[in-house]
Amino acid sequence: MAFVRNDLQQATNYCNQSLALWNQLNKPKKIGETQNVLASIYGQQGKYGEAVALFVNCAKIAESLGDRKGQVRALMNIGVTLERMADEKAAIGYFQQSLALVDTVQDLSAYANTLVTLGNAYLTLGTINTAIDTAAQAKAVPLLRQAIRVAHGNSDAQNEGYARLALGRLDAMAGRWADAQNQLVQALALSQKIGDAVLIAQSLTWLGDSHLKQGKTDLALGQYQQALGILVGSRDYTDLEQVYAGLARAYAAKGQYNAAFDNQRLQSLYADSTKSEKFVSEAHNLQIKYETEKKESQNRLQAAQLRTQQQIIRRRNTQLLAGLLVAGLLAGLAYLLYTRRRLRREVEFAQERQQLTQLRAQAVLEAEEGERRRIGSDLHDGVGQLLTVAKLNLHALGEELQLDTLGTQTMLQNALDVVNESFLEVRQISHNLMPNALIKRGLAQAVRDFLSKVSPDDRLKINLEVVGLDSGGRLAPTVENVLFRVIQELVQNIIKHAQASEMTLQLVRGPEELTVLVEDNGVGFDPAALDPETSGIGLKNIESRLAFLGGRAEFDSRPGHGTTVTLEVPVLTI
Repeated sequence: MAFVRNDLQQATNYCNQSLALWNQLNKPKKIGETQNVLASIYGQQGKYGEAVALFVNCAKIAESLGDRKGQVRALMNIGVTLERMADEKAAIGYFQQSLALVDTVQDLSAYANTLVTLGNAYLTLGTINTAIDTAAQAKAVPLLRQAIRVAHGNSDAQNEGYARLALGRLDAMAGRWADAQNQLVQALALSQKIGDAVLIAQSLTWLGDSHLKQGKTDLALGQYQQALGILVGSRDYTDLEQVYAGLARAYAAKGQYNAAFDNQRLQSLYADSTKSEKFVSEAHNLQIKYETEKKESQNRLQAAQLRTQQQIIRRRNTQLLAGLLVAGLLAGLAYLLYTRRRLRREVEFAQERQQLTQLRAQAVLEAEEGERRRIGSDLHDGVGQLLTVAKLNLHALGEELQLDTLGTQTMLQNALDVVNESFLEVRQISHNLMPNALIKRGLAQAVRDFLSKVSPDDRLKINLEVVGLDSGGRLAPTVENVLFRVIQELVQNIIKHAQASEMTLQLVRGPEELTVLVEDNGVGFDPAALDPETSGIGLKNIESRLAFLGGRAEFDSRPGHGTTVTLEVPVLTI
């Protein structure tokens, strides 16, 4: 109860007393649970180093007891504490460990919470510098969307709200105001439904930022004031700093500069409070470093004393072993020279094999693409023209014969319909084999044209997102051809096998690599259970094609949970 009332010192005393009793009774699980509470108190006090040490011990105890839920909770807490210390990369590592374990406990709330926390960490990592890291943000999006699906299906309003808040922040930073407000309004409604004050305040604050950037100053000011009314008196310095900063900007936009100055001063005070907690953590880290260096110095002294004794013994035996050492050195040198020469030959052979493999793969891909174009051209110019001539001849024949019976006219019209349908089918096949959009306008437009013809009956909802691909120059023809064929195969697999109602395709071009994400909500599958001689050959083909481009393909799927395919290739422009 002291922890709940924010009486942290009294809560610390109670936890230490409880911990002493559980140690006497030798109850490891209770010891771990008590240490978890004590570590959370240390985190509230800014003692991040002590908190991490206790959380690590909680994880070890849970692992020794086979308590998977305890492990997940401890790993999550370590990641959250490291996130408070601004070490996002280390925090992401612990969140990923927690995500790997959470499936084993069959806890959907914990699964959704882990997805939200990991997605937020990638989002923070993507905005931690002045330049936005689109690759990190791209990793956050599928995690947050998966969290929304899991939480919504589990009626978990809290985790769904935090996931929608994160997506709203991402849309706002990208200037997608309508999408941002849609997500933030839903997050606010969910937070008000469950009475989560922190989520309400954060949703209002980001709504205020969004409206202020759109020039809706009065609406933004009201939302900032609502958020402030919730947060006043709390120790959440980061949220208070953001609210006061928003109020300062809003009052400045209205020309009320005295109010703007007052709020700017409060924002600076809370920013300093946040920094002071970080300084406490840094001081503790310096103390740990000092103790570590002191122990290392003692170890080095002991090692030096041991080396001195060993040198005395070696001097007594030097004359007896001198001849053997010289002979051994000569033999070793000869062996090293032989081994080096052999390794050099093996490396050269491996490089030649790799080069031949790449050349063979390139030749196969070029031959396949050339054959597709030849067949497409033959179908279009040969069979297509023949069908056109047949259609014209049938029309002429009908006019010449002047058919006057309903049966003969129907037969002629059926023949014309069959010829016309055959002509359209041949044209569609030739265009798929030789897409003009890919040749003339590049990968993004070719994918758009292909997807526009995939589901004419709207049974499959397709979401396409293209970032950075329409500008910056065309990709190399080989890269565009391979990626287009792989995307074709993935989409056809979804249509044939996934039984999905929605599919998302993302094309994100970064400074050095292109990321393609294909995600569906279908029945999913187990990649490890596929027969490599039959069902798994398509996945192997995709992996080999990506490997030829110097990229990689990842398949994430489980029965009943849909499928996510991620393709990453280096950006090669013409």
